[in-house]
Amino acid sequence: MTDKNKALQTIRAYIQSGIVTEDDIRAILTTKSPSQTEKNDKLSAVDVMFYIAGFVFFAAIMSLITQSWNTGEGLLHIFLSAGIGAIVWMVAFMVARRESLSDVQNGMVDALLLTGTLLIVVGGYIIANEIVNGYDDVNFIPAAVAFAIVGAVHVGFDRLVKRNLVLLMGIFTAVLAFPSFMFGLLKDANAPVDVWTAVVILSAGLLAFGTRVVAKIYADRKGIERSFDGLAAFVALLAMYIASYSDNEGLWFILLIISVLTVFYLCIVFQSKNLLGIASLFLVLTVITISFRYFSDYGVSVSLIVATVGLLGSAAVATTINKKYIKSPSQND
Repeated sequence: MTDKNKALQTIRAYIQSGIVTEDDIRAILTTKSPSQTEKNDKLSAVDVMFYIAGFVFFAAIMSLITQSWNTGEGLLHIFLSAGIGAIVWMVAFMVARRESLSDVQNGMVDALLLTGTLLIVVGGYIIANEIVNGYDDVNFIPAAVAFAIVGAVHVGFDRLVKRNLVLLMGIFTAVLAFPSFMFGLLKDANAPVDVWTAVVILSAGLLAFGTRVVAKIYADRKGIERSFDGLAAFVALLAMYIASYSDNEGLWFILLIISVLTVFYLCIVFQSKNLLGIASLFLVLTVITISFRYFSDYGVSVSLIVATVGLLGSAAVATTINKKYIKSPSQND
């Protein structure tokens, strides 16, 4: 008790002398320790369970929509999707606005936000098709307009709930409007595979770039800047790999190799094991493709031997990068 009184007297003396202010004391009391911040930023197994529950709830509503599709009116479908989605959002908002939330309440909010988000996206697509009066064909351009509006709604709702899930889904949905619009323009134009591939790659790049722009605007929101890097890299590399079997296979295959090496470089720059895993996956696919595409004339055995050597080399490269260049969380601290 004496030590406590001495500490308080020392702090009081520092405050009176002006060395320390009351704001400094408040900052110490309100600042989370690095371990707390790291714990909150990571997705735990319990969090995943709540998200799964939210997705199952969404699947249940979608089942109702499917069952009533041929017998119900368009207004019923809109209510079951966008209507229930908005209601679920409001319930999540009412719970989230409380000053202190338990872990269970936080998980419930996340589950409801996920359900509402998915239902509103589906509802936007249903509304777009109801306006153009048709589900016989995929209406890409009306869907693009719906995705853009739904993305804006998400960003607006995020101003109230301030949850990364809502903000990230808003970014994703808004970016989805671009490929949807381009596919609507190109679907009757008999565009070559190269054009479709370019649209997919641009969309992936826009997703990664757009997330960074939003992260700059919302500087107080942690952990969103690189949220879609892995998805963007996977989609872009997959598009190039598929295009490498088209008429311009040589060009796309060279671009694929260059892109894989670029992703390896970026995984070091960003210290990302996700990017390392994606780059390693496509390096393996590239090596196997090379061995059977360019060495098949020498027999299956030669192709398999070349593939084996390439796979061992790929594993060695990935292991070396992971061990030598990518720091573990403890090292980053």
